[in-house]
Amino acid sequence: MAKVTYHAPEGDEAVVTIGGIRFFDDQEQDVDAGRHDALLRKLSNNPHFKVEGFAPGPSAGVDVVDFDPKDAPEVGLRAIHNGGGRFIIVRGDKDQKVKDGLTKDDAKAFNDLSDEDKEAYVA
Repeated sequence: MAKVTYHAPEGDEAVVTIGGIRFFDDQEQDVDAGRHDALLRKLSNNPHFKVEGFAPGPSAGVDVVDFDPKDAPEVGLRAIHNGGGRFIIVRGDKDQKVKDGLTKDDAKAFNDLSDEDKEAYVA
């Protein structure tokens, strides 16, 4: 059994439901690793979730999330995964949402832009 804790970004919902499991801000939730391996892999790469007690087994095909949060710069304008295959552009270290509706490819391309081009894109 893995332990998952959701840490809601400032200004975001205190409750989220992912994969049929409801997570409450800053409350530890038990998640069955055998039944929810793909979900735990996904949450392990999400900066708003802390996953403990989970060691992923061999992947059964394509990885669920191949957008690595480390691809996004830490501050400034950056594209991040917002769950459910959705990506958004945020600003600053508080993840202030600037634009939504990006694909994974759009997000990767945005993060490769210069700071000036990023500003022009969201203007």
